[in-house]
Amino acid sequence: MMRYRLLLALSALTWNTVYAETPFQIMELADKSAKVVDSQGEMTMTLSNSEGEQRVRKLVSMTKLKSDGVDNMRVLRFLSPADIKGTVTLLIEQSGQDDDMWIYLPALKKTRRLVSDNKRDSFVGSDLTFGDIIGHKPGDWNHTLLREEVLDARPVYVIESLPKDDSVKTHIGYNKRITWVDKDNHTALKTDYWDENGNPLKTVQVSDVRSVDSMGHWQFMHLEAENRQNGHKTVLHFDSYKADQDLEADAFKPSYLEKDE
Repeated sequence: MMRYRLLLALSALTWNTVYAETPFQIMELADKSAKVVDSQGEMTMTLSNSEGEQRVRKLVSMTKLKSDGVDNMRVLRFLSPADIKGTVTLLIEQSGQDDDMWIYLPALKKTRRLVSDNKRDSFVGSDLTFGDIIGHKPGDWNHTLLREEVLDARPVYVIESLPKDDSVKTHIGYNKRITWVDKDNHTALKTDYWDENGNPLKTVQVSDVRSVDSMGHWQFMHLEAENRQNGHKTVLHFDSYKADQDLEADAFKPSYLEKDE
């Protein structure tokens, strides 16, 4: 009987934890949903302009959690075509301070550290910014639950996020975000962005979301970002993806960016 009561108490605690999520907690879970211990994958990036002309790029992605188990490190190395081959970026989250960002440009044969304002810049000509790639810190935004609905047969929370202050808006370049978060796995399935002037800017949607480890993490395999102002579009597709690859921490140091160049 005592064991039964304990199980009931634990069940009630779990239920309350799941169903008492605040908008901030939902966005925190969305931020953590894909943060596996480490990962490696091959990707195809397709850029399309309003006339339908396309550029296709191949790249390798590696991620690794820092020892704190919270902040993520990400290396993106471009393999082709020739005009971007050898370009490498290193993005490192830093809780409570500015994130670290580096880029290696083979034409200059030099690794350059980026500043916080670069977060608003386009990531190598795509419709994603450096800030989108490194991730937006939930604590930098005020979050409001607008409604609950169904998106592509998935129950979702619809969360509005506004910059906490003008400095966040200036560094990130967005006046507002609205995110559709999967209720079950907390993946951000869709995000609408508004520019600094409050005009609709772009929509990012992901699909083919898969469970990728035994710890309850999920990763999309396909992403589409469309700029509402100029018709430009970016498609990012994982051709392969594996988590828990026991990657060396040295691969996430600025000195590594020039390796194999």
